[in-house]
Amino acid sequence: MIINGKEYTRENLGKIFDYAMLNHDVSREQVQEHVRKGIYYNVNGIHCNPVWVPMIADMLEGTGIETGICPAFPFGAADVEDKAHQAERLANILRGRPGCIDYVINVGALRGKEYDVLRREAETMVAIGHGHGMKVKSIMENAMLTDEELAVGCRIVSEAGVDYVKAASGRGGSPAMRTLHIMRANIPDHVGIKFAGYGTYNLTQLTIMGLATGAVLFGTGYAHEIIEEICQYYMDLVITRGN
Repeated sequence: MIINGKEYTRENLGKIFDYAMLNHDVSREQVQEHVRKGIYYNVNGIHCNPVWVPMIADMLEGTGIETGICPAFPFGAADVEDKAHQAERLANILRGRPGCIDYVINVGALRGKEYDVLRREAETMVAIGHGHGMKVKSIMENAMLTDEELAVGCRIVSEAGVDYVKAASGRGGSPAMRTLHIMRANIPDHVGIKFAGYGTYNLTQLTIMGLATGAVLFGTGYAHEIIEEICQYYMDLVITRGN
């Protein structure tokens, strides 16, 4: 499969996925099986709730796969100091092993035009993440925002130094595909888009559409199914933006 000049094969498809299991009722055994699947498909990262970070990091030792750190997930409704404390503590647990920080922005601050709060939060997460050699992803919760709020939020967190803007946590409503265009138009080229929270139906088609629209990472608990479906039905697909 070739999309916008990049070829995707069974060997590299896993690297577009942050493989998520974020339900609060999953057991240790379920998370362990999820990690084993993620290793098999060689995904980019494993993203589960913070309680599982130490175990996941140990299971991923030597694989190069990131352990996701998700402070104040899924609502982001904590002050900067609380988010920073959790992010720093979990980053220290990783002890230099691959990881990233996925944090939900203070949505209320953005909607209330408290832009200084949003900026300080992003700068704090970036300082912690980059200080530990990790990428930082800001979860915008597109479905909760107007187009203008999304555009402003993307500009603020990008200026603060985040590496990715992310469409949703999966708990705040499904983001519209068109919002990826707004994200891309309001971030510099070096900042990536992570498409996430896009439900449980037509996931393979939505993933392909997301790649064509400019997303480079995808957050989903169904990466294994999407990879298998692409390999079975879409490996001859060629899409070039503008055609």
